[in-house]
Parts: sequence; C-alpha cells; structure tokens
Amino acid sequence: MKITAISGWAIPTEWFSEQIGNYFKNSEINVIYPMDPFDTEEARLKLNEKPADLYVGYSLGSLWMIRHRELFPKSSIKAVLAPILAFTKEHDMGGKTTSLQLNYLIKLLKRSTSEEPLVDFYVNCDIPFPRVLLRTLPSRSILIKGLEFLQSVIASKNSLMDYKVIVGDNDVFLDAIKLKNLIPQTEIVLGAGHAPDQLLSRLAKIINK
Repeated sequence: MKITAISGWAIPTEWFSEQIGNYFKNSEINVIYPMDPFDTEEARLKLNEKPADLYVGYSLGSLWMIRHRELFPKSSIKAVLAPILAFTKEHDMGGKTTSLQLNYLIKLLKRSTSEEPLVDFYVNCDIPFPRVLLRTLPSRSILIKGLEFLQSVIASKNSLMDYKVIVGDNDVFLDAIKLKNLIPQTEIVLGAGHAPDQLLSRLAKIINK
C-alpha cells in the first residue's frame, strides 16, 4: 500500500513515518510536513509528487487535509487522526485550547529559541521520541506559521463525510465526545491520548477488515 501522511505540528517526519510503519508493514510511506499550511499550490505539488492509496492527516495534518480536500484523489482512502475542525475552545468545535494559551505559545516561539516550549508540548501529548530529533524540525518561522494556521482556520463538519475519523478519549487537546456529536462516524479509542500510536493501530484494524 502507498501511504501519504501529513504530520502534526512539530512532529518530526522521520519519527512519524516509523510509527506508521509499525502498523502498516511493507507499505511505501511518504510523510509531508507543510512549510506553509495555507498554501494551496504547495499542497498540490507535495500531493502530486507521490500519489497514494491511503492519505492520513494527523492533528494539524487533519486540518490541512480538510482545507485542501479538493486535491485528493476521489478513489483514495482518507483518514484523520486526532482531527481538528477548529483548534481553539472558543469555537466550540471540539478544541480544548483557549485562544489565550495559543497566543501565548506563538509569542513564546517568536521571542525565544529555547526548545523547552516544544518539549513541554511533547510531554503534554505523551509523545516520546529522542530529543535529538528536535534538530530535524522545520525552522521556528514555519512552526509559528503552523500555529497561525491552527489559530485561524475553521473546517466544516460536513467536509469529513467520506473520511475515517479516529480520536482518543483522553486527548489533551480534543473533546472526543463533542467531535463524535459533530462527526457521527468518529471512532473513539479508549485510553488513547493525542499521541498517534493507538490511533494508527485502530486505523490499521479498520483498513484491514
């Protein structure tokens, strides 16, 4: 199977590719990290490089998939893990983070080159990977652009009709029950948080049925 995945915010593509490979053995895996998630032309170029059978958007990558949904082949399988319709709590669409918290993180990244805000983010998400991989992340300006994307883009719940949707019931950023109410086909993984491993495990079971 050919898989193209769109990585979450500040998630190293190499690490994410390995996680996918754990559940989709013998697959050809291509992971995209959007440099400018707003840019439709960049999305078109990246998606055309390696057409796939399965497209997986994780966290910020899910919102990117919805934003650029017209670019995906109709016949492909599309799935979103830890899906974002609107990231901040004020929109009442499943996000738990307040605008104030998000603005604070953007300011922090603009002011400082310290890795600590990123390390705190991984700890909150329960995402364990070697600290050395922080060096493989995109530039600070690209990370900030990703947060601005999360700050401003709102997706319609109806844009996910033909998507497989999976979220953990213990996600620090997302209210699984609210998402289930908005997107009825949402599968909730008990005990799973924001980290992708258990969500990928469930997706593999659904695909291999």
